[in-house]
Amino acid sequence: MTARAEQRFRAMGTDCHIVVRTAPTGDGDRAGQLVERGIERVRALEARWSRFLPDSDTSRLNDADGAEVGIDETTAELLRVADAARSDTLGWFDPYQGRAMVELGYDRPFEEVRERIDVVPAGTATVDRPAIGEPLRTRSPLRLDPARRRAALDAGVSFDPGGIGKGQAADVVSAELLALGAEAALVNLGGDLRVRGGEEAPWRIDVRNPFDETLEPVLQVGLSDAGLATSSPFKRRWRTTDGRAAHHIIDPRNGAPATIALAAVTVVAPAAATAEMLTTAVALAGPVHGAALLSRHRARAWVVMLDGRIAPV
Repeated sequence: MTARAEQRFRAMGTDCHIVVRTAPTGDGDRAGQLVERGIERVRALEARWSRFLPDSDTSRLNDADGAEVGIDETTAELLRVADAARSDTLGWFDPYQGRAMVELGYDRPFEEVRERIDVVPAGTATVDRPAIGEPLRTRSPLRLDPARRRAALDAGVSFDPGGIGKGQAADVVSAELLALGAEAALVNLGGDLRVRGGEEAPWRIDVRNPFDETLEPVLQVGLSDAGLATSSPFKRRWRTTDGRAAHHIIDPRNGAPATIALAAVTVVAPAAATAEMLTTAVALAGPVHGAALLSRHRARAWVVMLDGRIAPV
């Protein structure tokens, strides 16, 4: 009979959940040991990637003002994946909006933003800046040398892993858990998750209601080896220091919170990092461009409309 262990914990500024299934062994609680290992790895990646920790690779890169810095190999891979996602989505997903986030007041963990600035209700008008046409398709501001584990950003540019980092961490940690002996694993980091090894017993994923998480899930998805992510402009909203409303989905055309006529976007893709970045890209690009992006990445998506209706993209 398969052994199973799970644990819920806080990391990366969100609620996390790891579940491991293993074959029975004489090694005591092997599944439990693997869960603990997974938690350690999530927290280690947070220490390297968080833009809120001054000694992280991300902070040192952002503070270098164009100079080259040494980074961990996991950070090099995160940067590679994030930069490729920007190119693959024609700029609709842009991981270089860190400065815009800081200017809007999201310059510390969201729990502290909530304490400092009043949270605003969904539907409140946000920062008003015009956004016309498609995102700028300029060259990448990143210079990356994975072999030397060195990276640099153009001066004045800041990397924000917030739109892809949790998915990338879920991909990395779930792969490591299977390499260490798990038969199946789920790594869920605030709704951005990766499942592996569910061919015989698929994982059933409940997608929470964006209007009220205490209500019944808006969607149930069965997954075997895939990533899933959900993004909503309702999830993280606050007031800027000058009293304007803001949320965390930034329009790369103007650096302001995007005007999005959706309550949530859920994407299923081959990897969690892909699913997470596509939630942003699809929400910003709209249904026509969004459908093309999903097809390009072998992904599928559902949107929750402002009136509560659910529809595939």
